Amino acid sequence: MVESLNLEKSISRELDKDVKLMKSNTLKNIKGSLKTYKEEYKYTPLFKKTANKIQINDSKLDYDIEKIKSSIPKNDDYKIIVIDGLYKEELSKIPSGVLINKYSDLSEDMKGEFQKAYRGFDDSKKDIFSSINTINHLECLTICVEKDVNIKNKISIINFTNSTQSSYFRKSILIKKSSYVSFSEEFLGSTEEISFSNSVSEIFLDENSKLDYFSCQNFRKNFHFNSINVFQRKDSISNFHTYSFSGATIRNNLNILLKDKNCYANMYGFYAIKNKSHIDNHTTVDHMDENSISNEHYKGIVEGGSRGVFNGKIYVRQKAQKTNAFQSNNNILLSDNAKVNTKPQLEIWADDVKCSHGCTVGQLDEDALFYLMSRGIPKKEATSILLSAFSSDITEKIEDDNLRKHYEELILSELEGLNYE
Repeated sequence: MVESLNLEKSISRELDKDVKLMKSNTLKNIKGSLKTYKEEYKYTPLFKKTANKIQINDSKLDYDIEKIKSSIPKNDDYKIIVIDGLYKEELSKIPSGVLINKYSDLSEDMKGEFQKAYRGFDDSKKDIFSSINTINHLECLTICVEKDVNIKNKISIINFTNSTQSSYFRKSILIKKSSYVSFSEEFLGSTEEISFSNSVSEIFLDENSKLDYFSCQNFRKNFHFNSINVFQRKDSISNFHTYSFSGATIRNNLNILLKDKNCYANMYGFYAIKNKSHIDNHTTVDHMDENSISNEHYKGIVEGGSRGVFNGKIYVRQKAQKTNAFQSNNNILLSDNAKVNTKPQLEIWADDVKCSHGCTVGQLDEDALFYLMSRGIPKKEATSILLSAFSSDITEKIEDDNLRKHYEELILSELEGLNYE
C-alpha cells in the first residue's frame, strides 16, 4: 500500500542536501512505521479511506490570491500565512524578535541551532503519517523566537488548503531562553471538494520559556492529520488548546517530552462532531526528570453516527520523582448511533509521584434537563445550556478574554447545528 504512493518521486526533486538526506532516511524507516500503525490507529483505520487522497504535490500550485486575502482575519496584529504548505511573506506580518525563514535558506549556524534542539526527538519513526509528511512536504518553515523576548499579542498561523490534491504543512519552532509567545493556528479549506492535508510541527522550548498554543480544525469534508511534537527544557511551561469540529476524518497527535526538572505541560481539548465525522485525539507525555507537572483534560460531544477517539499516554521515568500527572477524558453521546473509544493510560517507573487518569462516556443528565424544562425552557435551549456548561471546563482555561470568547462562540455555533430535539 505504501509502495503505491510513489514516495520516491518527492525525493527526486532538487532539494537542500540536508533535507534530501532527511527524506531519504525517512523513506528507509517507513516500513518500521507500518509495524506500529495497526495499534496506534486501532480505532481509526485510515488507509482504505485516504490512500486515494494521498498525492505528491509539485511546487506549481494555482490559487486565487484575492479569495484567500478576503478570508484572512482583519483584526489580528500578527499573522503567518501558509498556502498549501508554502509560506507567503507578502501576506504575513511578523513582530520584532521573531525570525521566519525556509529551512533551506537558513545560515549554517542557524541550521545547527535547529538540529541541536531537535536531536533525539524524531516522531517520524513512530507515526506513518508523520513519515509521509517528512517525505512529501515542499518546504519547512522555521520560526525562531529570540532570547528574552515577550510577544504580548498572539501570532495567528493560518494554513490554507487550497487544492483538491494533498497539502503538506511543516514547521519547526524554536523558543529561546526566557521568552514567551502565543500562537493561534487555524486550518481553513478554500474549496468544497474533498481533500487531504497533513501537518507536522516541531516545537522546542528552551529554559524558562513559555508557550501558549491554540489549534482549531473545522474542515467539513476533508481528511486532516495534525502532529505536534514538543521538547521542553528546565523551568519551561507549555499550554496546548485543541478544538476540533467537523471533518471527514481528523487525527491530532500531541507528543510532549519533558526532558528536564520543573517542566509544566497543560493540554486541553474539545470536540463537537456530527454528520458521521471521525475525530481521533492521540497524546503522549513523557516525564523524564523530577518535579514536573502535566495536566490533561479532553471533552467531547458526539452525535449523528460520528465517532470520537481519545488515546492518552503518560510515561513517568524512574528518574522523574515528585511528578504530578493528571489525565481525564469525558464524553456525551447525543444519539444511539454515536460512538466513543477512550483509552487513558499510565506507565510509571517512579515511586514518589501523584498520578491519576480516568474517562467517562454517557448521556445528558436527564434530571438537570427536566429541571430546566420545568422552568419553562424549551428542550432544545435547555440542552444547549447543559452542553455549553459541559464545555466550559475547557474554555475557562484560556486566559486571553478575546480568544476565550472566540472559542465559546465557535462551540455555540457548533452546538446549534447538532440534532438534539
